[in-house]
Amino acid sequence: MDINYVNVMNSLKLMGMGMAAIFIVIIVIYAAVSIMLKATANNK
Repeated sequence: MDINYVNVMNSLKLMGMGMAAIFIVIIVIYAAVSIMLKATANNK
């Protein structure tokens, strides 16, 4: 069985970029929800 290491490294790089993108999206959603909660909070 022949393993092409260039393809393995490219797939790992693509996987890392996908994980980073998901992490960034989660942070952006968290920041948006936090800002919305602070903007619409009732002062009791």
